[in-house]
Amino acid sequence: MDKDLHIRLMKTAVISSPIIALYGVTPVYVFNKVPVIFLLFAGSVLTANVLVFWGINISIIRHLGAEKKWRWYILSYAVIFVIYTLLALLKERLPEPSFVAEGEIYFRKDTFIVYPIVSTIAVNAIIMIICNSILATQKHKNAEIEIQRLKVSNLETQKQVLLQQLQPHFLFNTLSVLKSLIKDNPDEAENYSVKLSEFLRYSVEVHKSDLVSLEEELKFTNDYIDLQKVRFEDSVIFNVNIPYNVYNMQIPAYALQTLVENALKHNTFTEKRPLYININYIDGDAILVSNNKMPAKAVDTIGTGLRNLRQRYRIIANKEIEIIDTKDEFSAKVYLLNDHHV
Repeated sequence: MDKDLHIRLMKTAVISSPIIALYGVTPVYVFNKVPVIFLLFAGSVLTANVLVFWGINISIIRHLGAEKKWRWYILSYAVIFVIYTLLALLKERLPEPSFVAEGEIYFRKDTFIVYPIVSTIAVNAIIMIICNSILATQKHKNAEIEIQRLKVSNLETQKQVLLQQLQPHFLFNTLSVLKSLIKDNPDEAENYSVKLSEFLRYSVEVHKSDLVSLEEELKFTNDYIDLQKVRFEDSVIFNVNIPYNVYNMQIPAYALQTLVENALKHNTFTEKRPLYININYIDGDAILVSNNKMPAKAVDTIGTGLRNLRQRYRIIANKEIEIIDTKDEFSAKVYLLNDHHV
C-alpha cells in the first residue's frame, strides 16, 4: 500500500468513526429515557470500536493487498468476531457503570448477544464499502498517472522518430549542396552553412519541450525552406502568410516543417512545373499548409512524418489534423494552441 492511500484511509477512519457512532447511539436516545452521560459513554465506546474495525481492515489491506478481496472480507470478520467474543466475556465479569441506577437496564439480556452481532456486521460492511470506494478511486488515479506517463514517453519517442527521420537524408542532401557551393560560390556556401547550423541547433534544442512558440517553429521552417531553395531553386515556390500577432501561440515542434517536407517528398517537380507550397493563417486559431499535387511514383500518400504528427496532436491537445486530399491539391490544417489546450 502506498503512503498516499494509507493516509486517505486513516483520515477517512478518523472522520467517519464518530459519525457512525452517533448513528449507532441515536436509537437508544430516541426510544429510551437515558442520561446524557450514558450516551456520551456509549458513543465513545462505539467510536473506539469503529476505529478498531477500521484499523483491522486497513492492516489487512496493507498486508494482503487490495486485490485479494475475498480473503480480506473473511479475515476481517474473523478477527472482529474473535475480538468481540473476548470483549463479551470480559463484559460479563465487569460491574455496571456507576451512572446506571441499580436494577436499571437499558438493554435486555436476551438482546445483548444479537444486537451487537448485527451491528458489528453492519458497521464492518459500511467500512468495507468505504474502503472499496477509496481503493477504486486510488486505482483510477494511479491509472491516470500511468496513462500520462505513457503519453509523455510516447511523445518523446515520436520526437526521436521525427528527428531520426529528418536527419539522415536531409544531412546527406544538404552536405552535397554545401560541397557544390564551396566549389562554385564560397560566399553563398558561408550563408548556407550559417542557416544549416541554425537549423541543426533548433533540432537539438527542441527536445526540451513538446510545444514551441509559433515564432520558433516558423523560423525553423523558414531555415528549412531557405536550405531547400538553394537545392531546388525555382522548381519550388514557397508562400508564407502568417500575421505577427499570433507568433506567441504554441504549436507542436516540427509541425510546419513536417508538412513542408511531406510536400517535397511526395511530389515530382521541375522549373517548368513548379511545386507551390503555401502556409497561411486561417480561422483564428489554425494554419493551413497546402501544395499542388504532382505525385511522385512509388511513394505512399501519407508518410510516416504526417502519421507521427497526427498522433502527437491527439496526445498533446486531443485534436485532429484536418486533411483535404483532392485530385489537384493536398492541404493539412493544424491548430495553434494555448496553455489551456495542454
